[in-house]
Amino acid sequence: MTIWIVTTGNSDVILKQDKNWGSLYSEVRYDLECTEFASPPPKDPYNQEAGYTVPARVLGLVYGNKPDEYESDLKFPLLDTYYQHFLDENIEPERIIILLTDQSEIFNQDQIIYEKCPYWQDTCTLRPLLEWYLQKKFNCQLEFLHLTPKNAHQGIDNWNETLSLVEEAFCKLDSNPLKRVYVSHQAGTPAISSAVQFVSLGRFQKVKFLVSNEYFDENYEQKSKSEAIESSNYRRGIQIQKAKQLIIGGFPGAALKILEDIDRIDKGAIANLKKIIDFFNLHSTLIDSSQDFTIPEATQRIVDALDLIGFFFNQRNYLQGITLLAAAQETFLKIALLSQLAMINETVILNGSSQKVSYLVEWIPRGLFLKKSINYQSINEKKGVLQKLRFPVKNFRFNTDKDFDVTNKNFALIAWLKNIDKTFAKWPLLLWYCDSNRNTEDDLRNQLMHNLCGVEEKEVIDYLLGFKNHQVNDVMSAYVNHVKQPFLNAINYFQLDYKREKLNKKLQEIADSLI
Repeated sequence: MTIWIVTTGNSDVILKQDKNWGSLYSEVRYDLECTEFASPPPKDPYNQEAGYTVPARVLGLVYGNKPDEYESDLKFPLLDTYYQHFLDENIEPERIIILLTDQSEIFNQDQIIYEKCPYWQDTCTLRPLLEWYLQKKFNCQLEFLHLTPKNAHQGIDNWNETLSLVEEAFCKLDSNPLKRVYVSHQAGTPAISSAVQFVSLGRFQKVKFLVSNEYFDENYEQKSKSEAIESSNYRRGIQIQKAKQLIIGGFPGAALKILEDIDRIDKGAIANLKKIIDFFNLHSTLIDSSQDFTIPEATQRIVDALDLIGFFFNQRNYLQGITLLAAAQETFLKIALLSQLAMINETVILNGSSQKVSYLVEWIPRGLFLKKSINYQSINEKKGVLQKLRFPVKNFRFNTDKDFDVTNKNFALIAWLKNIDKTFAKWPLLLWYCDSNRNTEDDLRNQLMHNLCGVEEKEVIDYLLGFKNHQVNDVMSAYVNHVKQPFLNAINYFQLDYKREKLNKKLQEIADSLI
């Protein structure tokens, strides 16, 4: 035994001919708030068999009490196709549940006097015609459920409101969840169709979706044939759509988790998705981790990070964006310095041998320092190395070996870089971030990471502009114009190589590859 749930729409019952319309319409005309339905237009001026366009509410009022007498005037195209499927498959539903719409509570008299008001497309008045048709075709129980929105401006085309209405209607059903349920959702608004699909999959365990497909036969005549689609295919489609939205929204890891339980996903699409997950983690599986502290690899990570930061800021995920930006700036200082130090050809005599000074500084996971090989040299010898590396030695105190760790401090790094090249492009946030005298309470990165403090949009804007006076009103403008662009200009100034790839475009391409 089976249950059939079917939605209804404005075109479920069609007026085949208009020869009786005038006389029948005149009987109800003055009971209608709008009187613009006296001459229904043809659906297709070039095809008389297509019938005439009459709003469902009006058609139900005109023909509701006379279906037997004027049977030849009416056509039920979708229901005819569905019925043929049940007949061909020898299926006899024990219950048919019909969803009707009634928006009378959300439209007032000033609105329904117009023929284009959605009120006239409601299907509630079709109930007598639908009962007459279905009782002729099926020997089973008929149940009618009404979708009646009550919130103004939220009719049956509103997705959230309609989902609530369908959930409420389905809660009234007294049914065995183990029974086979056929669902026909094509009639009605897209919001109704989507809601019925979603709620059916959640409420019933054995669901088939009975849909009508149009095609052209060998005589090029348009025909319709129904097909019952297993719910697993629908679930698969819904899950894929969820994954696509997660990818486009910047959550590829969550998308991959969904796709792990879905079959027939293209391996190439999964491989590309994993690559973009690595990208979001600034990780490249093609490069050995030993290259993480090389200038080319670090430059590419910075440029990738700048795109990701913009993505996070656009989503108002300020924690990720601010933290990543701080790391990007610190990494930039190191690679910009290393690129310039590599061009210094001066040498020093250490342990009796001549060594190029640019080889005596290294970038390791702990930071940028003089190499361990000169740790045992005197303070004056190490100061001499730094001087030849054009470090502003006079600006700092070097009384102990520990003092040489200053080479990894942000304020020292930017002073060092300025000492080598005073003309490179700088931006307010970089200068503020490297100021040892800055107000640390304003440092959003420290507040977020160490104190779990929240942040407001205005605070982010002030931070991105280095707490300078400004009239910028949104985070993205502050970031793109006052951080990202000058940041890229500085990278270009130091001739650091990288590749650019539009992140949004790449995410969309990966999402589109899922089928």
